[in-house]
Amino acid sequence: MIYQRLLSFCAITLLIAMLPNWSMAADADNGKSLFLENCASCHNIDMVSDMTGPALYEAQDRWKKYPGAIYDWIRNSEALAAAGNARAKQMISWAPSAMTAFENLEDAQIDDILEFIDQKGSGKLDPVAVADTGDGSSQNGETESSPWLGYTLIAVLLLAIALLGRYINSLTRLAQQNEGTVVTPEKSIIGVLLGPSVVKLLVFVVVLIGGYTTVNNAIGLGRQQDYAPEQPINFSHKIHAGENGIDCQYCHDGARRSKHSVIPASNTCINCHANIQKGSKDGTKELIKVYAASGFNPLSNSYLPEEMSGDERADVYKKWLRKTYDKEWKEDETGIDRMIDEQLASIKGTYNKPIEWVRVHNLPDHVYFNHAQHVTVGKVKCETCHGEVAEMDVVKQHSPLSMGWCINCHRQTEVQFRDGLNAGKKTPYDGDDNKANAYYTDYKYYEQYHKELEDGKRTGVTVEEVGGLECQKCHY
Repeated sequence: MIYQRLLSFCAITLLIAMLPNWSMAADADNGKSLFLENCASCHNIDMVSDMTGPALYEAQDRWKKYPGAIYDWIRNSEALAAAGNARAKQMISWAPSAMTAFENLEDAQIDDILEFIDQKGSGKLDPVAVADTGDGSSQNGETESSPWLGYTLIAVLLLAIALLGRYINSLTRLAQQNEGTVVTPEKSIIGVLLGPSVVKLLVFVVVLIGGYTTVNNAIGLGRQQDYAPEQPINFSHKIHAGENGIDCQYCHDGARRSKHSVIPASNTCINCHANIQKGSKDGTKELIKVYAASGFNPLSNSYLPEEMSGDERADVYKKWLRKTYDKEWKEDETGIDRMIDEQLASIKGTYNKPIEWVRVHNLPDHVYFNHAQHVTVGKVKCETCHGEVAEMDVVKQHSPLSMGWCINCHRQTEVQFRDGLNAGKKTPYDGDDNKANAYYTDYKYYEQYHKELEDGKRTGVTVEEVGGLECQKCHY
């Protein structure tokens, strides 16, 4: 029996060696996930730039005079300040709003977050800052771990299991000979490795790792922070929303009245570009794609007949290009003809066909999100979730879009419940504080909350307090 226990111990050791990221040290990868779920709504992920909250790199250094206090600060900053901690009082006095309490975070999880903050802020997680030097080390002076070490360990353990199995089998056969019973045939190393115990263990390991990988990937489905795909038209939000100040809801008009913000039809573009027909050379190449997709004739400011052939449409756009850009492109006849040919080549086969935009934000099907609920009722600014789009040439997924990120927002955000409730407070809303939000007048606790606010029993009403954390609100 003692030998069988030894074999089982080796098998369990093999299992532990095959599990990913099995370490008691601070885990920056886990810290990244925790940061995105809990901190990214207020703190910049580059760790060196301010956002709603301050830059977090070297935050641990600022707490060195108060050992262990950083854990209490993260769990409940207001409670730490109330307990008399000088650093917490100082931070509270600087902050425009109270930091969200994360009382559910354990010390190990906070260690992981702090490790991620340190590595991200110092550039250790930046692929540009860590280049291969050819000797197994990186430019930042740290030696990179090799996967072959883990493979070697697994091979050694498998060999040890096989040898121990044979040894146990030999002892069993010797005992059987001494007792005069039927002797078990000797097993080869391959026979031991293919024995029922080892096979069951390997099946268990495969199922465990496969299940972990599947669930982990499913959780991140559609959540690709900083994802910025190439679009069929190089539309610049920086030029349209930034330099020209076009309101987000002019193009994405569904955001105020429906679940979806909607991708604007090409006709929405024509509303402006029927009159604004001239731009840079590159801009023209993109503008002509919109004209071709919508069937718009910029020469007559009308739409081309449906039955018009592709060659006839190409002739229309060729005349428009020659008329509009004759001076810019006419270095010689060959030059303007070449430029026109390039422009027409970019729209070949796209006449009267929808523009196939690549989706940037894509929540899983089991998640219900309503833009109108947030934009019209909640008065949430587009930038709260989508970032400073007016500064983006190429739109990217700004927020982590995780469940934890949404829940934290609902926990800390005060709704515009009634006249003047948020007056003088900094919130992610752009609504009129002096105008009643009619949506909440039928809410069953409307009068109770309003009276408590008037009596000073509460300072605000959060989304959580009006049912914003009920499971069925987002999952149905």
